[in-house]
Amino acid sequence: MVEQFFLTRGTAGLKKFSYPECKEVPSVFDTPKRCSGICMSNNGQFIAVCNGSETIVYDVPADKVVTTLARSRTMLMTFSPKNTHIVTWRQYQVSEDCPENTPNVEIWKLDAGDEQDKPLYGFVKRGQTQWEPLWSEDEKICARACNAEVQFFVDNDFSKVSDRIKRDKVGGVFVAPGADPYHVALYVPSIKGAHAFVQLYLYGSFEKTAAIAHRSFMKVDSCNIKFNRTGRYGIILASNDVDKSGSSYYGQTLLYFISTRGESNQIVLKKNGPVYSVEWSPRSDEFIVLYGFMPCRGTLFNVKCDPIHEFGENHYNEILFNPQGNMVGLCGFGNLRGKIKFYEMENKQLLSDFVASDTTYFEWAPSGDAFITGTLSPRLRQDNEFKLWNVSGKVLHHKRVETDETQLWQLKWVNSSSLLPPPTVPRPATSKEIAAAKPQAYRPPSSRHGQAAATRSLMPNVSDGVYKPGSDANRNQLSKQAQKNQRKRENRSKQNEEQQQKPAEPTMQELQPTIVDENQKKIKNLRKKLNQIEKLKEQVKQGKTLEKNQMDKIATENDLIAEIKRLEV
Repeated sequence: MVEQFFLTRGTAGLKKFSYPECKEVPSVFDTPKRCSGICMSNNGQFIAVCNGSETIVYDVPADKVVTTLARSRTMLMTFSPKNTHIVTWRQYQVSEDCPENTPNVEIWKLDAGDEQDKPLYGFVKRGQTQWEPLWSEDEKICARACNAEVQFFVDNDFSKVSDRIKRDKVGGVFVAPGADPYHVALYVPSIKGAHAFVQLYLYGSFEKTAAIAHRSFMKVDSCNIKFNRTGRYGIILASNDVDKSGSSYYGQTLLYFISTRGESNQIVLKKNGPVYSVEWSPRSDEFIVLYGFMPCRGTLFNVKCDPIHEFGENHYNEILFNPQGNMVGLCGFGNLRGKIKFYEMENKQLLSDFVASDTTYFEWAPSGDAFITGTLSPRLRQDNEFKLWNVSGKVLHHKRVETDETQLWQLKWVNSSSLLPPPTVPRPATSKEIAAAKPQAYRPPSSRHGQAAATRSLMPNVSDGVYKPGSDANRNQLSKQAQKNQRKRENRSKQNEEQQQKPAEPTMQELQPTIVDENQKKIKNLRKKLNQIEKLKEQVKQGKTLEKNQMDKIATENDLIAEIKRLEV
């Protein structure tokens, strides 16, 4: 088994653990201090740590410091695809040290020296939505979204803007993965009642009429695009925060499919309700959608947007493929009870079905055959812990925090330098194994681990944990509540007998006087309407102008007279 590592961050500081031993491993970036954030590079070579006084970048394999950034309030960080640059984000604020328009997003070179006081490039981004610049996989181009334009830089030369996309307003920019030719998607929100839209461009041809694919929609508050691994296909998630129809508390989300071939279609879902998660398979041109009111439905689609497999309905809200893409987990975390089902993707067979209670975080190991779950703060501040599992649902290691005052904030696997071989898919679980893994009925602590004997001695009518009514000596003496329930049952039986003894239904001859009375009432109401019509006709003779509904009422005079004659027969 390949040796792997994972990190924990909390009030006890930053620590490194080995897997599968789950032992703490000394490292140069270990710190007992509270660090405000960490970020791992894609290949696992670098890790950036903000310890509250500065931001330090470490080389993980070499176990040494790469560079130190003079930034103490760093909250978010990200590495460029080839790990040549690191981007930091801190909360925007104005003070004596930071005058107005001081950049809070900064780009730093990793090979610029041991200590850096000034970044390579910086700009202001007040919110955390799309704060980071976006590179192509080979770092040939870099894009960042402004309020009314998208700026492009070439070969990491941030001294000049090489190209721009100008619109009245820019809601987001998305750079598709893959090598040259590059593709860029642009989201423009609704302005003054106009349609919001997404356009897909070939890099360098940004005229409005040069869009490869175009999709517009109404009543959209936000938009996200997820591309597959090659960047040829994308899924648009267009959502609004409030569903005005009132059918969903979570608003409404619509899915659209776009491609570099110019396709633009809506993805038709077979169940109404919110969309919880959409994920592409890492190794194929297929994607899974979790949608519909709970219990939601899971469906596998191909690139023609045709459903090719149904995973059934259950309480899910997350889709988690392992890095190699040969297994997937459908999970229900957060406000759900922690249901997990693993499937192998070749034959879509169920591998395991179990529950990981109180889970707020999940991440696959780089090897793809194990994963880590955690109960993390601030989502849950009590009983913070992490567990290591295998795909069959067996807990390999379980570690709780030492005290209630200690909190666990973050878990992170150390990324592998390259994609590891696909793990062996375990044998699918049998029906007996799935039934055994289901949660059992709750038993109080006093009845667990052979402690139930003391409780039984106090309850003479309990034998082997089973209550046997009427086995005690005082079974003939009913309590006050039991006597009250017995009286209710007797009264109910008397009422049923009285209803059975009611007289038979009356005949038509008996009902005839009732029918006549009903007709008289109708005639009386009709004559009242005729009197009202006579008064309106008198007003017309006097030259008064009537409303349209009053004229319509006069026009019904003949119908009312005919109805009165019919009832008088």
